[in-house]
Amino acid sequence: MHNMLLSETGDATLRLVSAAQAGSFQRLWSQWRHASAISHIDAPHFLMQRLKEARPATYLHCVRVARLAHGTGRALGFSNKCLKELSLAAMLHDVGKVFVPQRVLRAPRRLNRCEYALMRLHPSLGAMMISYFGLNDELRVRTRHHHERWDGKGYPNKLSGEAIPYMARLIHVCDTYDAMTVKRPYNKPATHDEAIAEIRRCSGKQFDPRMVEAFLDARAA
Repeated sequence: MHNMLLSETGDATLRLVSAAQAGSFQRLWSQWRHASAISHIDAPHFLMQRLKEARPATYLHCVRVARLAHGTGRALGFSNKCLKELSLAAMLHDVGKVFVPQRVLRAPRRLNRCEYALMRLHPSLGAMMISYFGLNDELRVRTRHHHERWDGKGYPNKLSGEAIPYMARLIHVCDTYDAMTVKRPYNKPATHDEAIAEIRRCSGKQFDPRMVEAFLDARAA
């Protein structure tokens, strides 16, 4: 086994333990870091295009989440500027999955412990890419923390309550709804009513109650 360490500025170190994964990861990482050094590049467009090419199903998921987030932001009274920032954060929230192998993303069963650990790296990997491309720090933290839970049982930092970035809390609700209602290799999709019931049940535990109510208002409109 081989360890590869990658540090995110100001944050914890990430560890990969598979030599094969490390080699593939390193090649892709080098390509993206080289691209980030090109001064004239349109970074958001570049990141979204690479996500679309490498992980088309994830890209379509991000498009749907961005639409849900935009509607929820409107229900919360966001300004046009904030809605644009929210939509960008939603579009890039899963960009780190470019570094997660397709065999893990498409596994026709529940992930084993090693695969699940690798999957859980994607918010931090996405945040690092946003840092390397010089995008603003608020976008980085929204990407990094979209899997934190209101009750502190999420990842990567086990933030809870108001400590979780505001837009990340909103994206988390929209992300979960879409994940539940779209067919996955290992389970059938929930209906709209089933997904709404589950989101209501998890309000105050997994989700910020205010974000749940805004999401429900947007879906009812």
